Amino acid sequence: MGEYFIEPGLDPRKDHVLYRDEEHTVVYLGTQEGGEDVDVNSYLIVSRGRGFLLDPGGYKIFSKVLANASKYVDPRNIEYIYICHQDPDVAGSLPLWREISNAKIVTHWLWTRFLPHFGFEDSKSVTHELPDEGETLNFGATTLEFIPAHFLHSPGHFTVYDRRSKFLFTGDIGIALLDDPYIVVENMERHIQAMRPIHERLMASNRAIKAWLNRVRHLDVEAILPQHGAIIPKRHIPRFYDFLENLKCGVDLLR
Repeated sequence: MGEYFIEPGLDPRKDHVLYRDEEHTVVYLGTQEGGEDVDVNSYLIVSRGRGFLLDPGGYKIFSKVLANASKYVDPRNIEYIYICHQDPDVAGSLPLWREISNAKIVTHWLWTRFLPHFGFEDSKSVTHELPDEGETLNFGATTLEFIPAHFLHSPGHFTVYDRRSKFLFTGDIGIALLDDPYIVVENMERHIQAMRPIHERLMASNRAIKAWLNRVRHLDVEAILPQHGAIIPKRHIPRFYDFLENLKCGVDLLR
């Protein structure tokens, strides 16, 4: 059995192990910096000595992400880099990562055609394309399940369920705009108020949300790990799902 280390008060500017067992580790890479920039939560899965990097972030934070990730895995052993969409806050550092590793870029097939703009001449050769319906990937001691979450907010978005740690990496689902950064949610009602405006703006529709909820509600989830904002521990997940289920957003708000 593994150990969980998700506690209120973790410093969002420092890397933290969130889960660990004898073969498998999940790390938050300390990528929140505060200020006017859009903060990104980057995560690393290390399983049997192999690395899987989720949403590595932009050019500005590359050196920090590299230094922190290197504490847990040789960067040359990072085999996959997942980007939930092509925005620079998520994917801007991809050319730098490809200079130091042969990691495959895991993304929806739609975004493969955008990768030449990052300098990849033969984008097909560097990608592991995900089909619309998602897929499962055996990785080290775990299985990663790519669950369709289209139009939330990307038309080619997936959430990633790590069956070993029981973490659900949700990309833009669960993001929040925080005045004072923190990395673990303690007061869920206050956090919902930080999530609501950005979800109303970025999520396409309540119908899209419910389609995703129908796919994930049966899962045994220990924590929700979004790309921005803060980690939602297990005790708050039912309230998080209820918030989403009743949210009007995107085209629902058009008049």
